[in-house]
Amino acid sequence: AAAGERQAVERWSGTTWREEEAVQVGYRQRATPTTTMRALLRVGCGGSARGRHLCTSSGAALAHARLREQLASVKQQLRSLETAHPELRESRDGLEDELKTLVAANPDLRSERHASDAFAPPKLHHINVVSREVTGLLEFYRDVLRMDEMPIEMFPRTGMTAAGAGSDVPISFTTDGHMQMHLATRDLGVAFRSGEAINPIGVGPIGHIAFRTDDIDAFKRHLDAHGVQYADYGTRFARDWHQIFFLDPEGVIIEVHAVLR
Repeated sequence: AAAGERQAVERWSGTTWREEEAVQVGYRQRATPTTTMRALLRVGCGGSARGRHLCTSSGAALAHARLREQLASVKQQLRSLETAHPELRESRDGLEDELKTLVAANPDLRSERHASDAFAPPKLHHINVVSREVTGLLEFYRDVLRMDEMPIEMFPRTGMTAAGAGSDVPISFTTDGHMQMHLATRDLGVAFRSGEAINPIGVGPIGHIAFRTDDIDAFKRHLDAHGVQYADYGTRFARDWHQIFFLDPEGVIIEVHAVLR
């Protein structure tokens, strides 16, 4: 019964029970937004006064999007904790070895084909739409499609560098609580200024489709193994994301990023 409950929590929250336990240990002595996030993940919007306030004051979809971003940050902190405390990594590795042994002995327990990958399978995160002027786009997705507008503060931007790399054009964000729309002003000079071959906000109306993974270096090695060339923008656009861009077989620009902090 306990194992079934844990699996249900993992499927719903997008995290593993091991990570949840590590968060509890690492943050037990501090009241942070992380503790609020963890409580909401467990009990939903109606489980506490704080949860009800978040869901009713900003909209459940917006609260959900905030929690997803915070959860990605917590997972990155867990990886940092494992680096600083090798015993945590050793414990994790030991448990993973036991799981592999169990799976090897029981073929019906084997997971999907990506189980051996060094990175989490990229999940759809946002679609970027570019325009000469984003106000109309924002009004459409917010007012017609009834998505929640996301505060710009949720996305710390790097801005254009002194050398001209990156971009600081106006941009807006909306969410349905699961995926996001990033609405950007068209910037035709990004690739030229940044010394890259792909401009993710230059050709529209769809600028790019973005996915999130947990290990950008492992995913880059994966692309190299498949002979897929990519433009590595690093943190030129977003301070807390490492972003790369490449083309699908039809020329659609694909972004894959990982949260850095």
